[in-house]
Amino acid sequence: MVFVDPTKGSASGAGKREKRLAPRRFTTLDGVRLGLVSNSKINADSVLLAIGDLLAQRYALKSIVHEVKANFSLPAPNEVVDKVVSQADLVIAGVGD
Repeated sequence: MVFVDPTKGSASGAGKREKRLAPRRFTTLDGVRLGLVSNSKINADSVLLAIGDLLAQRYALKSIVHEVKANFSLPAPNEVVDKVVSQADLVIAGVGD
């Protein structure tokens, strides 16, 4: 088994462009409104809610909003996207199986 850290470049770097992470808006999750969006597959809700609970224990989150896509193979409906965009500063989307 090989583990790959997507934040690290290859050891050789030969022929590869340097990639940078997107700018970070937050230095802490304290005061952040967290959004959780699951794809309705088995265990997606359980995993996302556990992540939300863990983050709430470690940080002073302002709120958590949880939404579920009705169909895992389609994009989230506009109502779900609009709600999460209006009520969350940071969103974690998850899949399950």
